[in-house]
Amino acid sequence: MFLGIFVLGLAKKLWIADPSGEIANLVFNSTASGAHPMIFEAWAGALAYTVQLYFDFSGYSDMAIGLSLLFNVRLPLNFNSPYKSTSIIEFWRRWHMTLSQYLRDYLYFPLGGSRHGQIRRYANLFITMLLGGLWHGAGWTFIIWGGLHGLYLAVNHGWRGLKKRAGWSGGGTLATVGSRILTFLAVVVGWVFFRANSVASARTILRGMLGRNGTSLPDGLQAMVGARFAHTHGMEFHRLKLLAPLEVGYISIIIVVGLAIAWGMPNVRQFFADSRPTCDEMEGSELQTPPVGANRLFQFTKWEPSLLHGVVYGLLFFMLIAYMATAAKSEFLYFQF
Repeated sequence: MFLGIFVLGLAKKLWIADPSGEIANLVFNSTASGAHPMIFEAWAGALAYTVQLYFDFSGYSDMAIGLSLLFNVRLPLNFNSPYKSTSIIEFWRRWHMTLSQYLRDYLYFPLGGSRHGQIRRYANLFITMLLGGLWHGAGWTFIIWGGLHGLYLAVNHGWRGLKKRAGWSGGGTLATVGSRILTFLAVVVGWVFFRANSVASARTILRGMLGRNGTSLPDGLQAMVGARFAHTHGMEFHRLKLLAPLEVGYISIIIVVGLAIAWGMPNVRQFFADSRPTCDEMEGSELQTPPVGANRLFQFTKWEPSLLHGVVYGLLFFMLIAYMATAAKSEFLYFQF
């Protein structure tokens, strides 16, 4: 079991996080040097970093869990499919769960939590996340990132309070999908500041995402958009300068596959649910959020001590080792924090 968890974490790092990082670096580093990414380039960079950070950090956490089991030590779960969240409150119960618990227990509660009225509660949330951003680094980009999430949380709690007082109930599937999209977009905006070299670079990329730096599309979309429509709306083709070293198809596949796995696939806790790989499932311990039921479509992927699973994970491990022998060296993003 420990080898299976370790292998999945290593696959996240090598096959998803690192290629995504290659795309993100082209956009963010070029912007830091004075470039102005247009809409496709800006969104490609922001989404690529969104995928990179998730799979890099989630893969690192999975590898740590797998290695600890080798010594019969169970670590806490650190990721519970956070990009499936339908609110920022839920996101922080699923993302970097150990840090969330630390911020809650040692900053939010000592500040007073929600014990002194709603205004004080919102202020405490904002201060907690602001300090959480500062913990990642002494830079304005991290402070703004933390402040944004503090603001998100305050608005989210305020909205929940308003719904409760008004007696509004859930809006069904459409509302759930809309909430998930809105939450994801808010997280992506925050990641732009988290990754950018400066506030000015972050603003330039956000302007590009809004189309304020111009609209540039891959030449393969020209026939679909239509020459007349493109000319009328000022669209230009063959202008993906920042992403020129990579094929547009490659960029699209990496981002789409990464997001599809993050949104649609079971996580490690679900893959290995019957074996209780983390201490959160041990008796007397509870996760901050209820377990997410594994999709029936992926029931066959649940790990069990069988010859088939042993062969599959063994082959995957050797494929990853062979890939590492030729791949460029890449450190985990969170080594600096």
